[in-house]
Order: sequence, then C-alpha cells, then structure tokens
Amino acid sequence: MAGEGYQGGIDLTIPTAMTIAAFFAISFYNVVDINIQIFYTFKRYTGLYFWSLLAASWGIVVHSIGFLLKFFRLCQIDYLNIVIITLGGVPMVIGQSVVLYSRLHLLVRDKRTIRWILIMIASSFFLFTIPPTILNFGANSTNPEPFLHPFEVYEKIALIGFCSQEFTISGLYMWETWKLLRIVRANQGNDIRRVMRHIIYVNILVVLMDLALLGIVFGNKYQIETTYKSAMYSTKLKLEFPVLNQLRNLAVKRSCSCDHLSPYHSSFLGNAAVEGGNTKPSTGNTTVAGWTAWPLTGRVGHGSDMA
Repeated sequence: MAGEGYQGGIDLTIPTAMTIAAFFAISFYNVVDINIQIFYTFKRYTGLYFWSLLAASWGIVVHSIGFLLKFFRLCQIDYLNIVIITLGGVPMVIGQSVVLYSRLHLLVRDKRTIRWILIMIASSFFLFTIPPTILNFGANSTNPEPFLHPFEVYEKIALIGFCSQEFTISGLYMWETWKLLRIVRANQGNDIRRVMRHIIYVNILVVLMDLALLGIVFGNKYQIETTYKSAMYSTKLKLEFPVLNQLRNLAVKRSCSCDHLSPYHSSFLGNAAVEGGNTKPSTGNTTVAGWTAWPLTGRVGHGSDMA
C-alpha cells in the first residue's frame, strides 16, 4: 500500500522482513569494515576526507537503528524515532556528497566549479532535509492526516534531488577523468590508465545504485527503500577506499617529469601526498612562493606545514 511505513510501525510479510534484514546486515557489516579501513589507512586523523568518511559511516548505523526502532515498534515514542532517523540520515546522505566533494580537487582545476558543488551540497540540506523532516514529525503527530500525503510526495522529491546531486558530482568525476585519461593514454604506463578507468567504473556503479533507489521509490516500497538506502550508502563508502588506495599507491610508485602537460596534470601524475595517509609529500608537489599544493587532497598550505 502506498504510504505504508510513513507513520508508526509496519506489518511485514516474511519475504519483506527477510529483505529488510538482509539490507540491515549489509549496512552494519559494511560500516564495521569501513571503520576498520579508515583507522588502518589514515595515519593522521585530520582533514575533510577523513571526517566526512567517519561521519557518513556512523550516520548509516544511526539511520538504520532509527528505522529498526520505528518499523518493529521497539520504541513507542515516534518523535524519538524520527530524531534518531534524522540524526543518522543527514550525515549519511549529505556526508556522502561531502566525501565526493573532498576529493574533487584531484581532477577538477576550476575553483568556480568546486565552489558551485559546495553551494549545491549546502543548498540540498535546506531544500531536501529540513522540509521533509518537518512533514515527518507532522505525519507522526496526533493529527497526521494533513501531513501524510505531502510527506509522501516531498520525500520522493528529496530523494530525486539528492540523486541528481550525486549524478552531477559523479558525472563531473567521469568527465574530468576521461579528459585526463585521453592525455595520459599515449604518454604514461598502464598503472595510471588503470586508476583512471577505476574511477570511471566506480562512479558508473554509483549512478546505477541511485537509479535502482529511484525505481524502488516510485514503486512505493517505502519500507524497502529506507533499508536499501542504508545498504547502498554503505556500499558507496566502501567503493571510496579502492580509489584512495590506488591513488596513494600511484603517488608512491610514479616519479615522472611531464613537461608536456599542464603544471596541474604534471603534479597529479607525479609523486604526491594523501592527507592523513601513510605517504609523505614528495617531488610531485607544486610549490609557488613557499606555498605547497598537495595534488591528491586539494589541500594548500605553506611548505613548513608538511608533515
């Protein structure tokens, strides 16, 4: 039934209950694995990339727990369930976009483009988080009827908005990576081309998962949608680590002089540091008047700040 699950608990068939349980299990397993990798991979616990990964992963746990309490009526206080769901959903969804934003500097040179991506992420919070949250509280109040249908409609609008945002960022990654791949194809070894292709494949997979989510949404399977969403975002975060590790390994292995490329691409293809990782700055950094840019982080600072 359309709208089922928007208010209070839900009546589950065995297949639906098994599907929900599977998605919850995937979410929790992925979060545990993600956190192990985070604290194993990063030597210094600093930087936007580190904290956005951590916040997004823990948001998945809180979001999943909130729906467990709500759907199975483990907590009878509906407002408390909504608070838990919201506290988890915001870092889970917005945090995923911030993770993508935090490494956008790897490939995008135009500062205006990066600034507009940040504005888009901030705007999505006000457009697609606050209104449905208010409607959600109303739908679970003592007078839910005026809020149920608007919440059902706006919740779909919000999901379309967040998916469109991730389509935009992923599309930007694929476009910029493809342009760089065309440059390095004739001049560099297989390792660089492999990393470039991996970035493209990961972002294609992210887009496909978002399309699957939209299909579930418009199929009016709210109880499946909410649990699939947690599993989907946890899988997206897991996909971040192969990209990070390959870029880090590439930074260690490659030491090239790319005079025929732009300074940015030459810096990218040479040695560089991964912020918070085990790699220290090397010869690929771009230094101008004492200021150093870490190509793999987008971080800029004075030479004396390097650790």
